[in-house]
Amino acid sequence: MTSVVDSIAGDLRRLGVASGDHVLVRAALAGMAAAPSDRARTLIRSLLNVVGDDGTIVALTFSNGFLRPKKHPDYVFDRDLPCATGGFAEAVRTWRSASRSRHPLNSFSAIGARSEELTRDHNTTSACFAPMEKLMAWDGKMILVGCVASSPGFSTVHLAQYHLGLSYRTWLSGLGGVLYRDGNGDVRTFTRRDIPGCSSGFSNYYSEYVKRGFLRTGTVGGAYSVAIDCKQAYDTELELLRRAPRSALCSNPACMFCRGTLYYNKRDWPVYFLRNGSAFLRDALIQVRGKRRAK
Repeated sequence: MTSVVDSIAGDLRRLGVASGDHVLVRAALAGMAAAPSDRARTLIRSLLNVVGDDGTIVALTFSNGFLRPKKHPDYVFDRDLPCATGGFAEAVRTWRSASRSRHPLNSFSAIGARSEELTRDHNTTSACFAPMEKLMAWDGKMILVGCVASSPGFSTVHLAQYHLGLSYRTWLSGLGGVLYRDGNGDVRTFTRRDIPGCSSGFSNYYSEYVKRGFLRTGTVGGAYSVAIDCKQAYDTELELLRRAPRSALCSNPACMFCRGTLYYNKRDWPVYFLRNGSAFLRDALIQVRGKRRAK
């Protein structure tokens, strides 16, 4: 009889995942009706079954940030701080052989052959999404499991935004951060300069991926899922963002980040501030605290 792990492994192979692959995975586990209650670890086992000893599984294990980090002395980033990016990411972080990078707000965790290599240089001096550079160089892939609509798009968009200088073109740059523990065990303050921002508009690129024949679709454990090669996604996004920097912005007129903070979208500022007024400060604090959906 085929086990659940074997069945999901088959789904992943049909989605294009193969032995030796290095794969960034984001997942909304509730959609995996075919998996048992421990969906996160079942998905990890299935992924490891497919990529084998030469492959790597990667997750975004981000932390919360604060407008005034020193006011939160009990929230200090280190390897053991639980992540704020969901059950699957937390399961990867706590996997027995996992490595976690030392970026205090945007850490990556990985399991497998190149996990330590992927995470070791990502720290307080790095760009938020720097590990994506390595995944592209390794012909890596990205998968969304069950979150194609609810948490859309791929992390390469943020890397493209960074390379084009867009991640710094917001007045939020330098305003928020988090406490972290350095290599000597001392607690220090990290201030984030490159701001990944809202990712709800990343679904804007789906049609272009499909048009170019890059997007693969299917189900994983019963959850609608998509996959794409990192380099193909990045090249597409970089081209479109270079042509139209606003193309990744979401359609929500009340989105503080997209409508009220970006220097390259000042045309929306007057309407945003007139409409939102008293709610602006509240939304700004939410953004600085890092509670936007991580991509």
